[in-house]
Amino acid sequence: MQRVSNLIPFLTIFALVTFASSSIVTAQANAATPVSESPIARIDEVLQAGLDRGLVGVALRVERGDEVVYDRAAGLASIEHAVPATPEDRFRVASVTKTFTAVLILQMVDDGVLSLDDTVSEWLDDPVVARIPNVDRIMIRQLLNHTSGVYNYFDDDSPFWQDAYFGPGADWTRIWTPQELLAYADGSRHDPYFAPGESSRYSNTGYVLLGLIIEKAGGQSFTEQLQARILDPLGLANTFIAATEPVPSGTVDAYHLIEGEIVNVSTIHLSALWTAGGMVSTTQDLARFIDALLGGELLQPATLEEMLTFVPFERPGFEAGLGAARWQTPAGEFIGHGGDGPGSTARMYRLADADLTVVLLTNTGGDEDTVDAVYMQLIEALNFI
Repeated sequence: MQRVSNLIPFLTIFALVTFASSSIVTAQANAATPVSESPIARIDEVLQAGLDRGLVGVALRVERGDEVVYDRAAGLASIEHAVPATPEDRFRVASVTKTFTAVLILQMVDDGVLSLDDTVSEWLDDPVVARIPNVDRIMIRQLLNHTSGVYNYFDDDSPFWQDAYFGPGADWTRIWTPQELLAYADGSRHDPYFAPGESSRYSNTGYVLLGLIIEKAGGQSFTEQLQARILDPLGLANTFIAATEPVPSGTVDAYHLIEGEIVNVSTIHLSALWTAGGMVSTTQDLARFIDALLGGELLQPATLEEMLTFVPFERPGFEAGLGAARWQTPAGEFIGHGGDGPGSTARMYRLADADLTVVLLTNTGGDEDTVDAVYMQLIEALNFI
């Protein structure tokens, strides 16, 4: 058991806020600028700059159309054992998981099993769910695009933090059930943020509810349906829902920046994130996934259009779709998803105008500004290829 009762600053840096930081411009200005003339060397230098600023290990895959432009890793998969990171390594991907969850829901829409306008209570009669305010009014669509108003059990004021990570009895290895996570959104414990559809507020709780709806509607576990509907058809052999299944040969170690120190947090069990953030994957698998999704391989055209219908989001520069984000940057419009979690940061985006897919994974959490600065400098360096 690993105690974290003295790590209160971990509250803000560990939170699963999956969209990239709004302070990216400042971070970008502070990052080292590549100076080499070779485009590939420029990218190498950007990754090294990230390592110099504290990232432990990083993997990057860039594709332009069908061409693999870059597929390398730098830094360490394990500090303690001095194991170098490789392009084939599996990383925790945090809230990139949400896009997979959303696709499963939308595939069920294509199959006529459910509708985006169905309410939570139409599918879930669980007494824990019934105690969440407005479940008889919240639509599946609103869970997907964070307009449900459901309280986020990972919010800064949630007692989940003490129970899971900071309190005297906190055990990072604890296996959480979905019902235990949903209990933090009980109306007797916390009010909803707003009435369904009135605003936007990021909610991991909503994606736990979606996981339960997938299991109820599909008649199988989330893991089984993920495998049958997405992983097997796309050949994603290195992607797993580590929240509920063992990962053959494991993943890279996970590290988090806590009070200025890098701490190994690999023992944190991903069941606390489940269908909101409990997956592991590789850069190759995620590039294949986002290309297949946006290329129309996983959803019918009308449903994909629904997924990519964006609404204003609480963070400047971002809009929320149904399990996807649109990120407006000086380099252009990115579509995909990001993830910031315990010992991990992930960026999975497609830049349609440049015909680029750029997937960046690191086994370092708590320093999203550095990751975003690195990501944007990579895009700048790719302009020379």
